[in-house]
Amino acid sequence: MEEWMRRERKCAICGKPFVPNKYRPNQTVCSSLECQYRRQLSNMKQWRNANPNYFKYKESQDRSWKQTCRERSLEWRRKHKEYLQLYREANKERHRVYMRDYMRKYRLKKKEEQKSEEETGE
Repeated sequence: MEEWMRRERKCAICGKPFVPNKYRPNQTVCSSLECQYRRQLSNMKQWRNANPNYFKYKESQDRSWKQTCRERSLEWRRKHKEYLQLYREANKERHRVYMRDYMRKYRLKKKEEQKSEEETGE
């Protein structure tokens, strides 16, 4: 192996010296789990910044996309009622808090819609 490949480098994240993998001679981050995790987060962030509309594409191109997802979710729930029941029993308090907050927001939204209808109707 060539000498320049075996030279130690400083990790771009933690700054500790490391010897790059022989299969990745351009490696800039050491192989510690923390550094690799931070490298992956950084790469994902850069990718999302470069492709901001990637996950919105289907939704923007096809209006029925949301409806299809909703139907798929409802179908799964119909087929797995016993699983949902067991899950809700195991997480009863958390589900109760979730439903209370959900209904509170739902009622507030309905009340605001009624107010706006009354204002436009007058």
